[in-house]
Parts: sequence; C-alpha cells; structure tokens
Amino acid sequence: MFAASNGKKEIEDRRVVADRITWTFGFLFRGIGILTFPVWEDDWARFLWDGYMTLETGSPYGKPPLFFFGESGLPVWAPEILSRINHPDVPTIYGPVLEFLFGVSAFLFPGSVYGLKLSYLGIELAAAKLIQKKISALEFRVLLWSPLVVIETYYQAHPDCIGAMFVFAAYLFLKREGSGIAGILLGLACGIKVFAWILLPFCLKEKGRLRFLLGFLPALSLPYGFFWFEGIAGGDGLRVFLIHWEFNSSVYALVRVFLKTFGADGAQTVGSVCFGMWAIVSCFFLRGYRRGDESGIAHVWLGFFLISPVVNPWYLLWAFPFWIRFRYLPGLIFVGTVSLSYLMGRTLGGTGTSLQLYETPMWVRIIEYGFVLLGFIPNIFDRESNIFCKNSNISN
Repeated sequence: MFAASNGKKEIEDRRVVADRITWTFGFLFRGIGILTFPVWEDDWARFLWDGYMTLETGSPYGKPPLFFFGESGLPVWAPEILSRINHPDVPTIYGPVLEFLFGVSAFLFPGSVYGLKLSYLGIELAAAKLIQKKISALEFRVLLWSPLVVIETYYQAHPDCIGAMFVFAAYLFLKREGSGIAGILLGLACGIKVFAWILLPFCLKEKGRLRFLLGFLPALSLPYGFFWFEGIAGGDGLRVFLIHWEFNSSVYALVRVFLKTFGADGAQTVGSVCFGMWAIVSCFFLRGYRRGDESGIAHVWLGFFLISPVVNPWYLLWAFPFWIRFRYLPGLIFVGTVSLSYLMGRTLGGTGTSLQLYETPMWVRIIEYGFVLLGFIPNIFDRESNIFCKNSNISN
C-alpha cells in the first residue's frame, strides 16, 4: 500500500510539473507575440476603430471608416489607424460580441494594438482553463502551443481564437455537464462570427435541447438586440464580403471555373451551389453523429472551408480544436499548410509578379490543398484494413 501510495504521488507530481511547463511556455509564446507589431495584416486597425466608434456613437455599424477621413476632433492616433484600414469604404463585418470586446479594449487601451492583444489574452486563457480538465494533457498542450494560434492571435491580433474556444467549450459542456451552459457559449460564439453556426445542428441532436435553447437564444439575441436598439446591427459589410471577395479558395474556385462555361459564374450562384453540396454531404455526417460517430464534426468543418470563397489562415482556428480532438489528419495538415496563403501579390510584390494584391499563385494552392488531400490516404487504408479484418472474421 505504501508503494502504491508513493507511485500515485509520483504520477501526480509529474502531472503538476507537466502542467506548469505547458502553461509557462504558453505564456512565454504569447508574451513575445503581444510585444510584436503585426506585419502581415492590418485588420487590427479596423478592430481599434470599431472599438472607438462603439464608445463614441454606441455602434460601429453603418458608416464606413472612409466617412471619417479628414474629420476634425478625432484622437491623435486616429488618422494613422484610419490610413491602415483595409477597404475603408466597407462597413464593419464583425459580430456584436466582438464589438463589445473591441469597445472594452478601446476604453482600457485607446488606440493600442498591444492593449487589444492583452484583452485577447485574458479571455483566451480563461476559456483555456475552463476546458483544460475536459480534454487530455496532450490535446491541451497542442492547442496552447500551436504556432497558428499564437501567431494569428498574438502576432497578427486576430480574435478568432476566442470564438474557437467558446465553440469547443460548448461542445465539451454539451457532452459532459449541461446543455444550458453549452447554449450560452455557442450563442456568444455565434455573436463573434458566423462560423459558430456550424455546430448548432449537432447540438440540436443531443438530449436537453430545450435547456440548450434556453441558454443559446438569449446569449445570441442580447448582443444583437443592443445594437438593433442603437439603430443598426450590421449586415451591409458582410453582404459585400460574401459577394465581392475571394481569397485562397479551392473547391469554390473549381466550381466557379466549371459554371463559367455556362455563363453562371456569379458569386451568388457559385456560393449557392457550393453551399448546397456542403449541406447535403453534412447531412450524412449529422446522421452518423446521431448514431454515435462524433468525428463527422471534423469532416463538416473541413468541407466548409473547402467550399468557402475566402479562407484566411486565422479562420482555421475555429476548427482546430475539433481536429485535435478527433486526430483528424487532413485538418491538422491544413493548419500547417494554410500559412502558405501569405505568399500573395501583396507580399510578393517585389519579385516582379503580376498578381493582384490579394491573389495567391496557383502553385501555392496546389501545394497547400494537395497536402490536405494526401491526409486522407491513411484513413482510406485504415478503412480498407478494417473491412478486410471484418471479412476475415466472417469467414472464420
């Protein structure tokens, strides 16, 4: 008994040490990122401006930043921020929960991208602590140390990691503790970006749907309701984004080329066809989920990004926890190759390329998505092996 007690204590001590190492390096990676000025993206300028507008007018929606160019009476930091905003003629596309976060950051750290990243840190690490005991130590370490998470959140100042943590926490709470908490978390995530809606059909397949909806609907509607009460809750910028923007697409680009032969390559037509294909395939995985195969969530996430017209590296943060959870090789490879999309006209401008500002070379997409397709090969062989074993058992 004494030996067994010592063995348990030794195992527990090792766990404590490993846990401290995980958190220490997680803080270290993030601390370096917070002190680094973003160099690849200027989206942070829009975030700072949205926060300022939320504080000043009650809503960042409606008037685009271009309306305020040359305006007098702005803070001293505002002109530089306005000059860095991409597409200043387009109103903001970000959800109301993010706008509240930007507003709080603007109140605490006016015009500071470093303060904005500190705001991310507090929320992300609180969410990480919430989910730590619900996943394995390896899964948590991979999630906390991921280069994509650290770079996109703390070097480039994108807030998607927060939404990803909320979505993943919603899934974990739905499976283990209470659907009401899961509903609140998913409702908040849907108020960050539309990606979170992907998980909703799976949540509605679980028991306790009423409790889930009692948490989900208020958490979703209250942030939107606040800005509706102010007079406008966005949507104009998102419509422009969906109709006119395309970046680093794969299946979407192929469908557009195919439909172009019929003269039907408009964004709405291509988007409808792609969304329809994805929805049909997703229904099969949803049926599998109901029968106990939860890994279909990973397939649905990947399918969504394959049919999307815009696939920025930080978008994959939403799916990353699920790909870790289900050891989903194509998705994990995608997390590694998606950063190739930074090789575009904007970053290759000095090499004599004829690419447009946000256009990626074809060879980049071939490599990026080619490796993702290769990730399916082990799964195919594994499935064939399982079939062979089943047939062998039957014959015996």
